[in-house]
Amino acid sequence: MHQPLLNPIDSGVMSESELCRTMLDHSQEGVYFIDRKFVLRFWNDSAERITGISASEMIGMTVTDNVLSPIGENGEPIHEARSPVKMAMLDGKVRESEVWIRHRNGYRVPVHLRTVPIKKFSKILGVMESFVDVSKRQEIENEAEKYKTLAFTDKLTGLFNRRYIEDFIKSRLEGFRRLSLPFCVMFIDIDHFKAFNDNYGHEMGDEVIKMVGESCQLMIRSSDLFGRFGGEEFVAVLSGTNEQNMYVIADAMRTIVENTGIRSNGDALKVTISIGATMVRAEDSLESILKRADDFLYKSKEAGRNQVTTG
Repeated sequence: MHQPLLNPIDSGVMSESELCRTMLDHSQEGVYFIDRKFVLRFWNDSAERITGISASEMIGMTVTDNVLSPIGENGEPIHEARSPVKMAMLDGKVRESEVWIRHRNGYRVPVHLRTVPIKKFSKILGVMESFVDVSKRQEIENEAEKYKTLAFTDKLTGLFNRRYIEDFIKSRLEGFRRLSLPFCVMFIDIDHFKAFNDNYGHEMGDEVIKMVGESCQLMIRSSDLFGRFGGEEFVAVLSGTNEQNMYVIADAMRTIVENTGIRSNGDALKVTISIGATMVRAEDSLESILKRADDFLYKSKEAGRNQVTTG
């Protein structure tokens, strides 16, 4: 069973202010208080722990600027026309922000900062600022973002994977149903890919896949998507387009791949792709639009490869 912070006898002989100070010193948040004359009157133990600066150095000092001297993510000072403390002293409003501060030992600490005017009736007596170290939270968020990226990214090419492509098409279908926003889907396949693996090895096959991905992605706008669907197949999704533009972009992809090629032991290897592309239709589902693009891809293969078929 945990020992209470204060037993009834101890609390009985403490003044109210001493009790408040003791409780604040056991808080995980750094807390300090500045009075109306901008004199710092309180600096708790967590403020010392997070900043490395002791209460004896801080209490009694006159504050003319931001006490914590916030800095940007790259270490540059954040200059404000008026500090949150001064603004809160003037307008009585609570403010919150996330900034970096520099510990006395030189390293940066990310903190969540809350600036609160302390009032008695309508009169502002001073300002309290509390700040908490959010390093652990940021580590967790960064780790989660890393796993999220891995979940939606193809390891070989760094492109979006099938899972993300399908989610993206679903979102575009929703936009088409609600707002009639047109888009197209392209299926792209590397011609005679098995021959590259059989004749030059899987490492060269991987290089071919990466070259095709990098080349085709050059034709894609930031609002579009290009990803690896699996094996030697890729999918492109172009938003706000029409049939004519769809064909132009698809043929540009085909041309840039054909003209780029790849080298193996000094030999120039010709790489080509076949493409099937289709515009969204009113009755489409994820499965139907992908199947139709795949059917047009098959027609490009039947017609001799290195071609674009649309419909």
